[in-house]
Amino acid sequence: MRKPNGYGSIKKLSGNRRRPFVFVVTQEGRQRPVEYFETQIEAEIYQADYNKIHKNHVLPGHKITFAEVFYRWLPAHIADTEPAETTVANYHNAFRHCALLHEMPITDIKYADYQQVIDRMKKERLSYASCKKVRSLISLLLKFASEYEIVNKNYAPLLKIGRNKPIRPHKPFSRQQINRLWQCGTPGTDAVLILLYTGMRVGELLALEKRSVNMRQRFIRITKSKTVAGIRIIPIHSKVFPLFEARMDIPGPLFLTDPTGRPYNYSRFCSLWNHIMAAIHARHTTHDCRHTVTTLLDNADANENAKRRILGHAGGDVTDRVYTHKNLRQLRKAIQLLK
Repeated sequence: MRKPNGYGSIKKLSGNRRRPFVFVVTQEGRQRPVEYFETQIEAEIYQADYNKIHKNHVLPGHKITFAEVFYRWLPAHIADTEPAETTVANYHNAFRHCALLHEMPITDIKYADYQQVIDRMKKERLSYASCKKVRSLISLLLKFASEYEIVNKNYAPLLKIGRNKPIRPHKPFSRQQINRLWQCGTPGTDAVLILLYTGMRVGELLALEKRSVNMRQRFIRITKSKTVAGIRIIPIHSKVFPLFEARMDIPGPLFLTDPTGRPYNYSRFCSLWNHIMAAIHARHTTHDCRHTVTTLLDNADANENAKRRILGHAGGDVTDRVYTHKNLRQLRKAIQLLK
């Protein structure tokens, strides 16, 4: 659609820029940049809002597209829920899988269109988890659009993503593999052992700040997690306490860094993980550490509520969630059952 005179324009700047799109307006015969953006859609949303606020001018016949809803929803959702960086990255990945819908007016998108996205992902042999994340994103966007009376139906609950068939089921580390880790000299092995003796998620370890590690009382305070139940305290097992001491002596605010002091992101940590697994002749995913902790605590008959609080799982019923409390001494007793 051709924009009317005085509506401003969007230009793409040359070169390798983080925000290459600029919205400009004409003032006194010269174009003045107003704001810069990563994508053209974000620039167009800003352009529409700018003209609505400053000039009371709305494009006739404009229909909000699926992409526009996404870029309007995401900043509001981040401000309301403060999700982890990995969660935001998952939203962007799920949005890319919905490329068929990007330019479609969201009011025109029906169940068959959404299901086509899922079916295409399954045909390309993408994982069940990926399909589930796309369905979740569609649900969030349609809920947002419904709140603003843009749509009146949420098709997400109707979408079929099939059954979860794990390609590589999780399995715990064997005692022999854990012993080999203690003898392994590959850099970063201490991080694997810390995961095996705390039950932390990898994302929680990568985000852990030194100020959240209480060395005097020997516990970790998890302040950033994928779930509300994940905000918790984990006692430091006596076997890995020396590993914590060594990490705490390294300069910098984050607990886990490489030898140069540079923090790990998930991709770099997975590369480190693969080198360590090759060194001990094992094939495990990072999440297998949590399965190992769960299995070992089960085998040691650890208190069920203490185990859930260590791992950051939600309670099974109202009594567990509301009335049962485990202090640090009880949690430490449970974690020390790991051998």
